[in-house]
Amino acid sequence: MTPTFRKRGKAVKRGALLVLPLGLLAFLFSHCGSGLVSVAPPATTGGLAITVGDVPLCNTLSFRILTTGLVLGSGFQGTTLLNARSVLSLNSALWADYAQLQDNSTILTVTTVDSGTYAGGEITVAAPTMTVYDPAQNPPLDLITPVFTTESEIPFTISPPLVVKNNRFSVLRIDFNIPQSLGSSPTGPLGTTGSSGSLSVRVIPVFTASPVTASTSGGFGEMDDVSGYVTSVQNTSTNKEFIGSFALQTLSGLSVNEPGTGPSITVNLTSSSQLIGTPALDQLLPDSYAEVAGYLDTNGNFVANTAVIEDQENPDQNFLAFIGAVLSVQKDSAGNATQLTMTVRDEEPSSSVANSTSDIPLDEPPLVVNISPSTGFHFSSPGTDFAGVVPSGSIFTVGQQIVVHGTFTPPPSGQTPVTTPGSVAAQDIYVPLQSVQGSFVSLVAAGADNASGGFIFSPCPTMFQGLPIYVVTGSETNFLNVSGLTGLTPPAFISVRGLLFFDLQGGMVGSVAVPAGSLVLLSSQVDQF
Repeated sequence: MTPTFRKRGKAVKRGALLVLPLGLLAFLFSHCGSGLVSVAPPATTGGLAITVGDVPLCNTLSFRILTTGLVLGSGFQGTTLLNARSVLSLNSALWADYAQLQDNSTILTVTTVDSGTYAGGEITVAAPTMTVYDPAQNPPLDLITPVFTTESEIPFTISPPLVVKNNRFSVLRIDFNIPQSLGSSPTGPLGTTGSSGSLSVRVIPVFTASPVTASTSGGFGEMDDVSGYVTSVQNTSTNKEFIGSFALQTLSGLSVNEPGTGPSITVNLTSSSQLIGTPALDQLLPDSYAEVAGYLDTNGNFVANTAVIEDQENPDQNFLAFIGAVLSVQKDSAGNATQLTMTVRDEEPSSSVANSTSDIPLDEPPLVVNISPSTGFHFSSPGTDFAGVVPSGSIFTVGQQIVVHGTFTPPPSGQTPVTTPGSVAAQDIYVPLQSVQGSFVSLVAAGADNASGGFIFSPCPTMFQGLPIYVVTGSETNFLNVSGLTGLTPPAFISVRGLLFFDLQGGMVGSVAVPAGSLVLLSSQVDQF
């Protein structure tokens, strides 16, 4: 079982961090390596990574926020933050899509701070945008403008307080509680005003924070899906623990008006790291899209366990990666998908050229994905496919997260706003890990280890149209806040993370008998709220 630490007052999977900005680790101790220049910090400071995540809300497809300021202090006297210290670099502005940070998080910054105890902080944000699934609309999306009651110096407490020690590395996780901030019901935000296409919602931002404790194995976090495109490759390392590294630019397309504002990371490889999709590190091509599973060590290095190298993107030829959720599926008589529509929450890489035809509007209108007999189908997390499912053209379903690689054809020029969707000829489609919230219905099977087996799950997002999901678990599945499969009882509200797919034929998946035409999720993690 994977070691755990405490988050939001409960146990969660060890770590769940996501990204390390390239070039921000120079402050670390001289043995950190990673091909970066390392400088020992003064004896009165320690290294600190700030990660951000969310408390999820059903039916929210995206909730993007630009963070422009972050300070920590020893606590509050009234509304005044005492002994405030800035922990975000001057003029930094970093995007995060909080709706996608379910059961994981994104590193906002890595820096040094004075040693001492920190019990509170303030965050400054800007440019919030939000997309909600709405089956009453065509396309089934509501684009909402969140109206924050304040975007500057939003206070939060750190519980328990963060203790930064001299010459030691620490991690602080900050969570954005979307349901509480929106005053929402379990299925969507309340207080939404305006007409379709120009909706707004009042947000009273609620952030909380807590330190992340390093596990006994020596790392702060296990990260199951770090994604972006490769910008450079180092075939050697000055750190004897690593054989090389590559730089990965993340979240470059969260705003086509400000490309490249996502963090960049150095992905360090050891002799036991698995590279899938390329023969060797020295053959890894720049602009390749990659999804990485790894961990953050106690020196602040991001270390890969597995790196799945997908297609090489070429913006000059409009060959790109599009990341989002399936909205509709057209199938042939054999049940194989011939065309999809999807909402695009990120595009990799985003062009730095204004009005480039390779940049598309995010969220709406949906992107049309054309599938041919030569299109390849893959899972992005091979380790989670413990049941040995072979992806095919029949696995696609509404609500499924996908990564599409292909040549983009833009909509007709001159549209303001753009109302006609563009299309992409899919060369490859990958199914990444995703988290789905809902209610436990019934146990189907439980092995002697109380981990292998499965259960029926009722997802709360209306995208799934009330259909149950057969959750299949293995010995590798991590159970949080529950003792295992037999500890689940209805109507427990849980979050299930894994590989979601449509099973056309049915049959045995792992140790679970699945009826034909069912939704199935191979689960890496089950978290009970």
